[in-house]
Amino acid sequence: MEHRISRQMTDATDAYGRRLGAYLEQSSYSRLRGGPGVIDLAFGDPHEFPAPALVEVLQRHLSPQHTDWFAYTRDHPPAQESVAATLSRELALPFTADDVALTNGAFAGLTICLRSVCDPGDEVVYLDPAWFYYEPIIASVGAVPRPVALTPGSWRLDAELVAAAITPRTSAVIVNSPNNPTGAVYTDEEYAALAEVLREASARNGRPVYLLSDEAYRRIVFDGRSCPSPATHYPFTFLVHTYTKTLLLPGERVGYVAIPPTMPDPAVLRRALTVARLTTGWAFPNNSLLFALPELEQHALQVKPIEQRRDLLVDALREAGYEVQPSEGTFYLLARVPDADDWAHAAVLEERGLLVLPASVMGAPGYLRLSLTVTDDMLEETIGRLRSARPSTREHASVQR
Repeated sequence: MEHRISRQMTDATDAYGRRLGAYLEQSSYSRLRGGPGVIDLAFGDPHEFPAPALVEVLQRHLSPQHTDWFAYTRDHPPAQESVAATLSRELALPFTADDVALTNGAFAGLTICLRSVCDPGDEVVYLDPAWFYYEPIIASVGAVPRPVALTPGSWRLDAELVAAAITPRTSAVIVNSPNNPTGAVYTDEEYAALAEVLREASARNGRPVYLLSDEAYRRIVFDGRSCPSPATHYPFTFLVHTYTKTLLLPGERVGYVAIPPTMPDPAVLRRALTVARLTTGWAFPNNSLLFALPELEQHALQVKPIEQRRDLLVDALREAGYEVQPSEGTFYLLARVPDADDWAHAAVLEERGLLVLPASVMGAPGYLRLSLTVTDDMLEETIGRLRSARPSTREHASVQR
């Protein structure tokens, strides 16, 4: 007798297999990762110890300070208040603690938002290239993923393309800025145009088209840029944030979903988000991180060293024959390979001990994504290997085609 897997999980599994699963199964990444001399630029993992001050905060909050320290805890008012204060200051909107739903990261944040506003068969529009988990998360809630392909190279938010993708079944649109993998930071003007499209679509459909703003990299922007938020333009917006990027602690899951104070009838959504967290496998943060969050809010990655690594790697990639635009934010670079075959180029770099992500798995065929979270020594070695790999990479790619 065969197993019967639900339609939602079958679709989610298929979507995962087309995206990240394809890379992990078909490449040598899992075998090579952590090996001697191997440099991992495929994912945004830390490669050095976190700052001692950050470690001290985490250690201190592991020790119980009262008898309820490890009791069931949902939202924690001091943590919510610290998030609301930051958002109020940065966005000039009067957020309150009640506007903040704490989560165990952006995975959970995106999932509970979609579970709260999507019925089976509803459509969710997102911009491609995209984080490789959007499609499986959308499918897992019974919705239908609708990717919108952006113009290669510029990767700008095009409101007209989004408008063309919206149908009467559209319940949500996902945007991500600073964007993973393109590094683009969207502007207020782009958000204003998108807001107009969503207002018109909502009126036409007779229900809100919600906007999920994935702001995982909000504090990692370069060259003195700011990072606008669509919440200042469109009231039906969920702000989804995780501290795992700004602290470079991907194994410590804590984040939030915030709804702007301009959201109509917010109490209905607050209840839905609470029940969604309860029924999504307890999607609240663990207590140690929950209680530490007011202090974690004051910590962030040092952006300048990442920006300097970006500049060095951009120069090295261009010298090696790749086309690359400097990222405006995130800790990734997207590089166009000389001969269009990103899988072949990734395979040749694997042979040189460099693990990079073929960006086909993120909707950007012909590009590689490289992480800037490596150490300075690792980056120096990477640059040397890129130079030595250039001729054989081109030759191998031509053969593969």
